Amino acid sequence: MKEFVLVISMWGNNGTVWEYIGNQYVMNEKFTEAQCEILVDNSNWKKHIINEFYKLQFDCFHEDNHN
Repeated sequence: MKEFVLVISMWGNNGTVWEYIGNQYVMNEKFTEAQCEILVDNSNWKKHIINEFYKLQFDCFHEDNHN
């Protein structure tokens, strides 16, 4: 079974494009791809966005490809 990890990364908008700002969190728990995709689904999160120039991005990566 392929294992996937949930990665939360931080992004900033420079006024034109979104750029990765170099910080990420990788959940220690492993998931199937389907389980991980449920976690990243926007409908599962309540967002409170005050600064429109920064965002968190939720992604699923195969365990061997998250670095």
